[in-house]
Amino acid sequence: MRRLAALLAGLAVLTACGGGSTPEPAAAPVSTAVETEEFNQTDVMFLQMSVPHHRAGLEIVALAKDHRVRDEVKTLAAAIEVTQLSEVDSMTKWLVDWEQPEEAGDDPQLHAGHGGDHSTSPEAIAELAATPAGEFEKAFLNLLIAHQHNAVSIAKLEREGGVNPQAKALADRIFESRTAQIAQMLGYLD
Repeated sequence: MRRLAALLAGLAVLTACGGGSTPEPAAAPVSTAVETEEFNQTDVMFLQMSVPHHRAGLEIVALAKDHRVRDEVKTLAAAIEVTQLSEVDSMTKWLVDWEQPEEAGDDPQLHAGHGGDHSTSPEAIAELAATPAGEFEKAFLNLLIAHQHNAVSIAKLEREGGVNPQAKALADRIFESRTAQIAQMLGYLD
């Protein structure tokens, strides 16, 4: 709301200064997307689940750097890394702005109301890291497919119950991109 108020105040000043008879050039279109700090518990839970989920995904894709995989798999892993680093930055910023903790807590019942814990375990990531070279790519793709499927599930929760426009837009992007990544990786397994 503070940004909207500042934008409106700035527009008022500019309008007041335009008293001459010279026609003004057409203004550039103004974005209708307004950032807001309005949020509900679903928005918070989405971010609190997504941040550690993304960080686990970053651990998974980092393994492609040190293991033998096809170039297209390395490229996909690198793209996922860049995207998820940016998304984590946004999500942690929103949680700070909303004065919410980054993590929801360790209570196993905490996630029961929305399908359980959607994270990839450290043990599964360690097992992947120890996979022999000849089996690594297939194991990598299978784990990453499952991981991204869980990201889609988390995004669905936000799409259905969140109210914050930025968080909902992120959930839409996650839903679409991870669904496409899953299809791409399934193609690599054929």
